Amino acid sequence: MKLIDRSEQCVAEPREEPVHLRLIGVSINRLLRLVRESDVPGYEREARYKEIQRQLILMIGLFGGLNSQEIVTLTGHEKAQVSRAIKPLEEAGLIERPRLRARLTLCAKGRTLYNRLLGMSRARDVMLTAGIAPASLERFAAMTDELTVMAAHLYTEERRRSAKAGFINPSASSLDLPAWPEGPRAKAQPTHLITPKLISLAAYLNRSAMLVYQRCEGLSHFQWQVLSRICDGKPMPLALLILLVGRDKSQVGRTVSYLEKAGLIVRSRPSVRRDIVLEATERGMDVFRSMYDVGLNREAILMSGFTLEERQAYFACMAMLTENARHMREHSAAEV
Repeated sequence: MKLIDRSEQCVAEPREEPVHLRLIGVSINRLLRLVRESDVPGYEREARYKEIQRQLILMIGLFGGLNSQEIVTLTGHEKAQVSRAIKPLEEAGLIERPRLRARLTLCAKGRTLYNRLLGMSRARDVMLTAGIAPASLERFAAMTDELTVMAAHLYTEERRRSAKAGFINPSASSLDLPAWPEGPRAKAQPTHLITPKLISLAAYLNRSAMLVYQRCEGLSHFQWQVLSRICDGKPMPLALLILLVGRDKSQVGRTVSYLEKAGLIVRSRPSVRRDIVLEATERGMDVFRSMYDVGLNREAILMSGFTLEERQAYFACMAMLTENARHMREHSAAEV
């Protein structure tokens, strides 16, 4: 599919949020982080498997079986990542396939785990979607599916550009686009589960953005996240930055050191008793503005198939989901 730049037809609507939160990819990642933090211990007690493996069990169960390529295109995860996730599930006797490229199906043990995970997912979805009208939720789910396909197109295009620029192997520049399995299995499309859909959309957006930041400015996805926080919250105390990005202190420290050496930020300590403060240099602000414009253009393309009313409804629903997820996290923390 050839992408058409429709940024003039679809301008992101202004919202009273920090700049770094005005893009759909950032909003979805923020929502998913809250969802993950709300009951990770509960899932780990029940499943003892990583998120991607729980997602695989759910999708294989919902569709009655999927092959590896269908999993890759539906979830947005890298092929190698899916292969690594599949192996321990096969070894544990949860899933099976008659041959390498055949469909993966659930074993009896996997079916038991699937039923538990499905029950937990449905219960959490009820809390996550509280207060949202069924019709609005159905439209939100359908739009998320459409956005995922469009995000995959964006990712494919960015792979082509990155391959042309020499950043990735040219042979890796093609990708099958997501499509729900056809035939009887199509009836199993999990429209009632919101979180797996958002995970898939976020995966495509994050992988595409990572290539953009690398190709345009030589930054990793996380380096860009840190820089955008600093640029949008100047001056930014280091302690607050660590809290906001939700990563390990040492990882943030290494990233800050890299950005400082690259001339994008400076650090200072106003007084002996004050925390270290980070600010963007003129060069850092130029990079921030340039990449934010790229992000706005990508979002314009992503949302170009929807009316203004549909876009507003989608972000309104996203805001309600985020607020519900925040309440879920607070409730979970209170119970610990």
